[in-house]
Amino acid sequence: MGRLERPLAPDAGPVTAFARELRRLRTAAGSPGYRDMATRAMFSASVLSDAAAGYRLPTLQVALAFAEACGGDRASWERRWHEAARADGDDGSARPAVKAVQQHQENELRAADVRAVLPPPSQLPMEAHPLVGRRELLQRARALTAPSPDGQRLAAPLVISGQVGVGKTAFALRLAHELAVNLPDGQLYANLDPAADGRKDAAGIAGGFLEALGIPTDRIPNDPGQRIGLYRSLLNRRRLLVVLDGVQHERQIRELLVAAPESRVIITSRSRLLGLDGIGRIRLPALDRDESMELLAQLLGGDRVGDEPRACLRLADACGDLPLALNLAGRRIAARPEWMLQDSVSELLGDGPGGPVGRQGRDGQRAPGRFLARLQIGDDALSTRLDSAYRLLTPWARLMLRQFAGSDNPPSVDNVVYESADALAMLVERSAQPVEDLLERLLDAGLLDHSDLPGQYGLTPMARAYALTQPDPTEEDPAPAPAPARGQAPARQPR
Repeated sequence: MGRLERPLAPDAGPVTAFARELRRLRTAAGSPGYRDMATRAMFSASVLSDAAAGYRLPTLQVALAFAEACGGDRASWERRWHEAARADGDDGSARPAVKAVQQHQENELRAADVRAVLPPPSQLPMEAHPLVGRRELLQRARALTAPSPDGQRLAAPLVISGQVGVGKTAFALRLAHELAVNLPDGQLYANLDPAADGRKDAAGIAGGFLEALGIPTDRIPNDPGQRIGLYRSLLNRRRLLVVLDGVQHERQIRELLVAAPESRVIITSRSRLLGLDGIGRIRLPALDRDESMELLAQLLGGDRVGDEPRACLRLADACGDLPLALNLAGRRIAARPEWMLQDSVSELLGDGPGGPVGRQGRDGQRAPGRFLARLQIGDDALSTRLDSAYRLLTPWARLMLRQFAGSDNPPSVDNVVYESADALAMLVERSAQPVEDLLERLLDAGLLDHSDLPGQYGLTPMARAYALTQPDPTEEDPAPAPAPARGQAPARQPR
């Protein structure tokens, strides 16, 4: 049964007369139900019913939506509304403060109706595989995204950072799917990687999210500040999950962040985004060796891995236990099930038919480069991800990465090369402080990681192989070196 018509207001003023005209229009249109009208007008049935009751003059937007839902002429009904407003003692030009409140109410009413017609946004990408390991980190992430039991601390946004290929997006999606169970108003997702399409600034991101949340396009403010403010208001009033994936720098998202009572915000970035204050942070390390074997078992089958564990250990060692490298290598091997696992691994690592010849092959450091080039499946390649990070480096940072990759320090048991800032400063003949600054930039580019020792950095085999395949940075024109501190000798340019 449709909604019953509310009794018309008893007075005979201009507001009641306007409501009577709306009723006549509806009758002439065949008396459609208010619920049917709501799907066309994008206002709730109760709002449309109130407009035709005559107790108060509806807003212009509601009146026009009512008329258009019944086939009325927009210009004619806009003129009628202004006549009724003037006759009622209101010239229709609301004061700015009143107009702002009225517009906000209209946005909420129309969005409420859209939510009744359309499902909440569910924009999270699918999880390709169950997440391997990370149990303690997931537990810590849940705690960081939860408000304090006494309600004194709201849930702050969480930044998940780490080197290229360490599995930041997979970790964020696992956490997001868990949190989404208690956030019924929707899940919003934006890929901010430069290779992805769409607006990458805060106002563009907010505009896309507002549309997904049911705010009509013509009600989304053109002013960037107002648009972002409306988005933050909705985060405070609803129970939403927001994932901002692949953030490049702080200013890209700073204005979008809010510690909301019910909503949750998850951010992934190669950078630690240290310029953002008041947020939680988790940095993902590479997998441990047992977790690498578990991931390969998912991709290749437990029986196959159990039958040839040494081949899988060699592969995990060559990948530096990096999830993306393991994933690409495992999928490539899985596509050829007729091959023996040992032969597949040897071919992938570039050992040839003669079998393994050590970590770096017969021709020294070229074997890892050949392996890196083979880590490609379809349109996904580890070298492409490393390219996107390397292109953002200054010539000085590229030189530092190349010197690090070419150092004589042997890889550790986990196949990672570790070096101190002081030792690297000697390689490039510079003082330690500017070298440490460059190393921190390389870390935030996703090409290095900290070790457990203060002042020491680690270079994974994949990043090392990539650095050694790049042109010599000394052949480029470097930017001027940072000015030396007082009393310090000027640093030499790279030769």
